[in-house]
Amino acid sequence: MAERPTLVIGEEDYLADQIVARLVGERLSPDEQRMNLDVLDATMPVGELLTRLDTAPFFGPQRVVVVRRVEAMRESDQEALVRHLERGDSPTAAIFVARELDRRRRLFLTFKKLATIVEARPIAARDLPRWVADRFAAAGKPAAPGAADALVTLAGGGLRDLAHEVDKIVAYVGDRPQVRRQDVEAVATRIGEASIFTLTDALGGRDARGAVRALHDILATHEPLQVLFMVARQFRLILRAHTLAGRGEVRNLPERMGLHPYVARKVADQAKGYRAGQFPGIFAELEAADRAIKTGSPPRLVLEALFVRLCESDRAGVRRPLGARS
Repeated sequence: MAERPTLVIGEEDYLADQIVARLVGERLSPDEQRMNLDVLDATMPVGELLTRLDTAPFFGPQRVVVVRRVEAMRESDQEALVRHLERGDSPTAAIFVARELDRRRRLFLTFKKLATIVEARPIAARDLPRWVADRFAAAGKPAAPGAADALVTLAGGGLRDLAHEVDKIVAYVGDRPQVRRQDVEAVATRIGEASIFTLTDALGGRDARGAVRALHDILATHEPLQVLFMVARQFRLILRAHTLAGRGEVRNLPERMGLHPYVARKVADQAKGYRAGQFPGIFAELEAADRAIKTGSPPRLVLEALFVRLCESDRAGVRRPLGARS
């Protein structure tokens, strides 16, 4: 009986790679992978792709074919793949990987009916420090309080970047039994901090051109949803600093917020440019942008439109609440 195919879908590439590696490892030993594993790009000629999917295993009980970038297939090639899936007699264990697919189209509906779907979505912002702490613990170097949060602040929300930074910090710690916050601050690559401060400074100053320029710079090294995550996290920090300032609780702000003193000062300075009533609109806009990207809208255009809206002013020059629409 043919094995049910698998679709791994989601924009978190690092998580998708882990899922694929696990699925392959469950089916083939390392020795068997040399003979019975194909990793293909979905943009290859569809006839050759279908031939690989129909190729029986060599000297083994099973053959696995991984097809990446399914979202890049031409529509006619998608139709050919649908017919292959509906036939249902492939001799291979097929694993398809896509960042996103139109969930109203025939290809996804066919996967929904005939395949096992595994989501590879970004981890929620509130869960990232725990994910980092678990990585440190798995490496035999538990994190001291504040260390995992500091790494997320400095390195951003991409799992691949965070995993790389964890490995680097573990090597730096050496024989010491624990990762301290000072270790993170000493060696972590600050890929999130400076770029996001530039972007949120532009947003706070209603500088749409500067915000879009900063966005383009960040997109050279970060995925759109990672950028959105970083901006949302920064605004959550700004809101927290704004709330503490409103209560007169500004002493020991780095300790209260669990941030490096430099980061805490920057966030506090940015918070001075906002009013409490602006934040609901900001977060509504961020949520709408997240939903638009995840349902197939062009990510760069979604982010550009978001940042322009957040910078809009009325014609009289009076600042509108961020996130408000005319």
